Amino acid sequence: MRMKLKNRIVMSVLICFLAVWLPSVLVIFSYMNREMHAASGEALREQISMDVAEVNEELFSIIEAASWICSDKSISDAFSYASIESPGAAVDVIDAQTRIAAYMAASPAGEHLNKIVIFSPSSDISFEYVRWRSGSLGDVEAIESSKSFSSLSFPEGSIVRLMLGRTLNSPFEEAVIAYGRMRGFDAYLYAEFSMDIFEPLSSTWSMYIEGGGMVYPSAIPDELLGSSYEATAYPLSIPGCRALRFQELTPLRLISSSGLLVFLIVIAASILLFLVVSVLLSRYLTKASSHLVRHIGHLMETKDFGVVDKSIESGDEEIAAIGHAVNAMSVSISELLKRNEALFEDKKRMEIDMLQMQVNPHFLYNTLESMHYLAEVQRNDGIARMSRGLSTLLRNMAKGTGDRILLSEELSLLHDYDEIQQVRYMGMYEIAYDVPEEAMDLLVQKFTLQPLVENAIFHGIEPSGRCGTIVVSAAIEGCDLVLTVADDGVGMDGETMERIYEERRHSKTNMTGIGVRNIHERIRLMYGDGYGLSFASEIGKGTKAMARIKAERRDDA
Repeated sequence: MRMKLKNRIVMSVLICFLAVWLPSVLVIFSYMNREMHAASGEALREQISMDVAEVNEELFSIIEAASWICSDKSISDAFSYASIESPGAAVDVIDAQTRIAAYMAASPAGEHLNKIVIFSPSSDISFEYVRWRSGSLGDVEAIESSKSFSSLSFPEGSIVRLMLGRTLNSPFEEAVIAYGRMRGFDAYLYAEFSMDIFEPLSSTWSMYIEGGGMVYPSAIPDELLGSSYEATAYPLSIPGCRALRFQELTPLRLISSSGLLVFLIVIAASILLFLVVSVLLSRYLTKASSHLVRHIGHLMETKDFGVVDKSIESGDEEIAAIGHAVNAMSVSISELLKRNEALFEDKKRMEIDMLQMQVNPHFLYNTLESMHYLAEVQRNDGIARMSRGLSTLLRNMAKGTGDRILLSEELSLLHDYDEIQQVRYMGMYEIAYDVPEEAMDLLVQKFTLQPLVENAIFHGIEPSGRCGTIVVSAAIEGCDLVLTVADDGVGMDGETMERIYEERRHSKTNMTGIGVRNIHERIRLMYGDGYGLSFASEIGKGTKAMARIKAERRDDA
């Protein structure tokens, strides 16, 4: 005797549920558990690395301060005398103390400074600058008799050495100790800095600072040194010193034993509810569903989605509704297939272009080469300007993944790009802005202006061999926003303009690799006919590029 269809539906789905769904859910739970553990660990490591970098910057400021003191001529002059009693010695010592106080007040290292002692083993000249801890007449004697000073050595080419130690005076506490060797004189610098320099690590992440036989802020518990914990080390700017973070190797548990029990109870209740609902639904579905299934099978086999069968819209209300939806869907699919056939290739190409809208590695390479060159011919100004512009540009580009941004944000990206190119071209051009305030919150497609400005530099200003001006302006014309990039460069004839327009990508030396044709197609795909790029140029008088888009704000989009 054959089982009724509705009973077969109930039993088949129930068996599939028990055989497939339950193990799948358990596997998914296990997988999500591992993924969440890995993701949380990676995010935590990135944040800790940022905090370690911040601490290392503070330590580097100590090295800078100590190096400056050991190299300053006024401070060296104080030790050019045989004795403090020598004429002029006291005046130079006071002047040296004043210069140290002024420098440390402006240095980030001054926030953590306890005191500075400068002394010469071969003379009676010594002086101190104290901040958070008072000095003592026996400081120099204590330093000279310390084990760290007697075994003091400096890395090759360096006059400063950092180490972990303890303060000279009571209460004796852990401190960052800086030793320095004065240039050209038998004199030394000793400086104490409080351990609160490591506060971003020890207070936030419960990490331990280890080095020189010391552990801060306390001894590492024995349980953390067992096999169930893994230690991750982050090197610090102090030689032999590192930050340690311990992480339990046992993966995080999404559900406890009691949680698993509740989960199984919910599954059991779901099975019972499923049986009841399956029996009720099967009574309605098996009556009129066969005709509907045959029609759907015909559509799938013939792909003739324009066929409408009114008979499938009869029967129970639910089946009739499904039949009506199938007929409507068949007509809609037929129309969509015709429309999508024309748009498919364009959309596919645009999606590829959007994926390729990333910073060209050749551009980064050339920029970093320029930075290296500037490092050799000048001090810090050019490097600071270019690196600051590049880091800000990359950071702003990484904010969000949307295709459209505010005009103010687009101008900010353009400004960061200009900061880099100004160093590269050594001020060969300047950009002027004529953008009304009411246009700043209008939406534009990302990287609309930058390729146009880049085009003006490469094809307009640079070939002229003289300094030029690029004017970036915006105007609201009715319901449209018109963005204009005009230069006073060499200009171009129609053939050159057409060749540049037809190029889908620029050369490998530009930033994004986006051509003007790409910009035009993106605008037309977004806003339709009547929008896009237009150009006007005259040989010897410059070129003007205009982008017309809809004037839309974020609330209107």
